[in-house]
Amino acid sequence: MSSGYVKNVAFVRPASVYNIMKEYDLVHKWAKNEGEAKKKGFDQPEAPHEQWHKDISYIKVLGVFYYFISIMDGYSRKILDWALCENMEGINIELLVARVKEKYPEASARVFHPQSNGKLERFHSTLKTEHVRKTPYFSYEDAKEKMAQWIDFYNNRRLHGALLYLTPADYFEGRKESRLAERREKLHTADINRKAYWLQQQHS
Repeated sequence: MSSGYVKNVAFVRPASVYNIMKEYDLVHKWAKNEGEAKKKGFDQPEAPHEQWHKDISYIKVLGVFYYFISIMDGYSRKILDWALCENMEGINIELLVARVKEKYPEASARVFHPQSNGKLERFHSTLKTEHVRKTPYFSYEDAKEKMAQWIDFYNNRRLHGALLYLTPADYFEGRKESRLAERREKLHTADINRKAYWLQQQHS
């Protein structure tokens, strides 16, 4: 999980990232996903709170299946709220939607039907792969607490490939351009330092 943290360790040119992705056939997969989304005819949101997605997934805790309900902002992919429920009664979804609307009273988002939303399905897959299947739970309450910690990590620290390797919070809170500018500056500084190093090596 620590690999997703933002650290000033190394900065790689976009071309190098592309070559690595191409080698492992990741570019093709992304292009396929993007093409599928276009075929479905959904307009991609261009700002927070234009689209919200809601979905339900099964989560197994101590041998018992629970219903994990979540609402995602379609632009930033930030998880706005979630619940782990013992049943799939409609009131649970209604309460979660009401809770999110109370959090963001200024929002006028369209809430998409579960079947329309691949972004949230991919989040649920990531949640299970990176957290649920690797984390021991000792009780229902323990599961909720550990899931809350991971979702906070996902929203605020985990770099997202579909978000130019920024976090959902960067997009949601309007930091996208400043973070990209900061990255360009670091790449520029790294270029200068690298050239200075090799120049020094040639004269030593």
